[in-house]
Amino acid sequence: MSTQTITRQLFYLFFCNLAILFIGMGLFPILPLYAAEFGATPATAGLYMASTYCAISVGTFSTGWLAARIGRKRLFVSTGLVSLPAVFLLGQATALWQVFVLTAFIWLTGGIGLTLANIFTGLLAHSHSRGKSFGLLHLGSPLGALLGGFTVSRLVVWQGYSFLFMILALVWAVWPAMSLLVMEGPEATSVDKDVRERRQIAVSFKRPFYQLLGITLLATVSINISRFGTSLTMQALRFSAADVASTTAVGGLITIPVVYYFGALSDRLGRRRFLSLGYLLAAIGAVSLILSTQLWHFWLGAILLLIARVVSSSLAAALATDILAPDELERGLSWLNTAGWITGVIAFAATGQMIETVGMVIFLLVAILALGAAWQLRTLQTQAADMHFHGLSPDTHRETAVSRRKAAESLLHLK
Repeated sequence: MSTQTITRQLFYLFFCNLAILFIGMGLFPILPLYAAEFGATPATAGLYMASTYCAISVGTFSTGWLAARIGRKRLFVSTGLVSLPAVFLLGQATALWQVFVLTAFIWLTGGIGLTLANIFTGLLAHSHSRGKSFGLLHLGSPLGALLGGFTVSRLVVWQGYSFLFMILALVWAVWPAMSLLVMEGPEATSVDKDVRERRQIAVSFKRPFYQLLGITLLATVSINISRFGTSLTMQALRFSAADVASTTAVGGLITIPVVYYFGALSDRLGRRRFLSLGYLLAAIGAVSLILSTQLWHFWLGAILLLIARVVSSSLAAALATDILAPDELERGLSWLNTAGWITGVIAFAATGQMIETVGMVIFLLVAILALGAAWQLRTLQTQAADMHFHGLSPDTHRETAVSRRKAAESLLHLK
């Protein structure tokens, strides 16, 4: 596949990703407020948010299994189509249980779409520009936050929630339309059972990946609690829905150049360094919420937390792609994305109750979690260094392993 074709495919994936994240990032700050329209308390709003993240976790985790049976492209297109009516119907809800069910379905299908976009990118991206490719894909988060936050806040004030969700349904339609142009991508080479058992190289990749999974869990718990806590804190201080949504828009505006250059620089200077910086920003953003009383205070915290969120998801995916063998990529990225959403379940189920119980101290505790994740990356770096054979980089090492595997399969075939 030529470089021009790969670049074009990456842009198709970017627009699919952007359509999903436009909805998710734009709606995220006002979902607790929308639930409150149906009588939800802060604790109930937390359960509401947790239910959406349960759904997206299920969708993300099942993506690899579904893609193996349906096909990546067919799954990509059909999931976007079947979820389109739910976006419109969410604005027509008349009871809280309807809001729960429809939002959960949107988040479930959105999780499948986001995971497939990551998998396609991992299969298409060159090793020397992988951080840049994932950075481009994950620009959808700050752009979705900017455009979605601005659009949602204005439409809610202008015409209310019913009109808002009608417009968002039109945006969601971009996903299935653009996904028709996405190629299936290179297929992972099938491997005999005998060859799998002999391929000892795969074992050396396991431990760093599982540790990365644990680090991601730790960091995203901190980020998700802080992001949800921002909405609840602003609600308690009597900020309007437009003010709450504006934090997402402002955060997206500042985050766009940062995320892209973080990805590009990570190709040259190392991904762990920039992941650690992202986790440090998450800790600062969490602590800033304790002191926030004015709108610009919350804008600042939202900027730091959104940078941390996008850097964490994009560079963790790029780092996992560095570590994993090609035939492990589909399953590995599904697991990594699922880890991020599971922490959302934990965070949203507990945040409302914890704020009611211990108050703003919760943000100091989650800042410590983010710092712990940054510290753990030091150990991951030591283990990743052990993967070098005779001075080879992890990418070269992984490519060498693939060559050896293909040679072994050829010999078995000749026999």
